Amino acid sequence: MSRSAPAHFDLDRLIAETSVQHVEYHPTLPSTSITALELLQPLLDVSPSLVLTSEQTAGRGRKGNVWWSSGGALTFTLVVNAGELPMAPERRPMVSLAAGLAVRDALQIHAPEQEFALKWPNDVLSGEQKICGILVEQHSHGNRQGVLVGIGVNVNNSLSGAPAEVAQRATSLFDLQGKSFDLTAILISILQRLDFRISQLTTHPRLALSEANRHNILTGRTVTLQLADQTVTGVCIGIDDEGQLVLQTEEKLLRCSSGIVLQW
Repeated sequence: MSRSAPAHFDLDRLIAETSVQHVEYHPTLPSTSITALELLQPLLDVSPSLVLTSEQTAGRGRKGNVWWSSGGALTFTLVVNAGELPMAPERRPMVSLAAGLAVRDALQIHAPEQEFALKWPNDVLSGEQKICGILVEQHSHGNRQGVLVGIGVNVNNSLSGAPAEVAQRATSLFDLQGKSFDLTAILISILQRLDFRISQLTTHPRLALSEANRHNILTGRTVTLQLADQTVTGVCIGIDDEGQLVLQTEEKLLRCSSGIVLQW
């Protein structure tokens, strides 16, 4: 495993100030999540571990979508032995919600002048523009299961150079504030808040879900959601105690554990 000299990151500080036991750093990677999967066995041996890059060239989103990024973005995947998570296996999908809350918390700390919101299940927005995408996956190796939390945050990269369709619906901290940020400091904040939010969802789930609902931009809006085998439209009531999105359709109250928001 690699520990080459990083640009923009203080690895010793990351280890000292978070629960991460090992950082797998590469200057450039196609995808931190793919690298995390390729190195799953050794990374699980030093869980929680972090795959980190200064530039990701082929990031992945949900359902195979591409995550556009450029130099200055914060892109990483946290690898956790699922057995170390303080939650029952059936509640592990809540990690995605915890990650969204953690990123929103961290961005609010570092850019308090801005307002950041959640878009269920795994986006963080400023206004109505996406600033962070999250992909949570579970993979097994032998008798161990790993939870891979892939996060991409637009920090010091400007969206002015992005494809037009991306620039219209995305933003970055640099574009919002006109200045650069300490990537190590923001990463530390995200990792610390992720530990807190996962613990909170276990010990005080109603409090965490109340926070998620308070910041959920979909609440009260008419939402069109792509499910596995159908498309549904309804008014978003909020997020329930299981982390499901609740829609009031014309026929019934519908609880969705997963899906892609097409319109909102």
